[in-house]
Amino acid sequence: MVNWNIFTPQFIAEMFLLAFLILFAFIDIKKKQLPSILTTSVLFVLAIVKINNLPYGILAGIFGWLLMEGFTEEEYGRFFSGVADLKITIMLGFMISSLGGFLILCILIVVYGVLYKVVMIKFFEQKEEVAFIPVFLLVFITLILIEVFTNVKIF
Repeated sequence: MVNWNIFTPQFIAEMFLLAFLILFAFIDIKKKQLPSILTTSVLFVLAIVKINNLPYGILAGIFGWLLMEGFTEEEYGRFFSGVADLKITIMLGFMISSLGGFLILCILIVVYGVLYKVVMIKFFEQKEEVAFIPVFLLVFITLILIEVFTNVKIF
């Protein structure tokens, strides 16, 4: 059953991250760089507010690092390449409160990320670095919708 009380700390944390992901996506598309102080500040706030989800934040950091360093192709470059992308992966990890939710997060990041990169490279012929934060925004919105419309505990 959906809790429609909008003043829960969980809902406030979700809307806080959603607002910043929208802002980050616009900045990333426009400038392809995010101010480190901004991403670090949001990460710090989420780490304090969602301290109970620390294991998933750490796992998301490891997962993000593996995506950033482990999956590199000469033709397409890294899966994602910026430290901001890694920080946002950790932010999403801090929002997760179950192992099932973490697995869904990882699957969505990989599936949406691959589809996004293929579309940007093949159809839009974008050869330089691709703004990846819109993928994280789409992943987060998908996670919210999964939790709202199913009985799967994500957050």
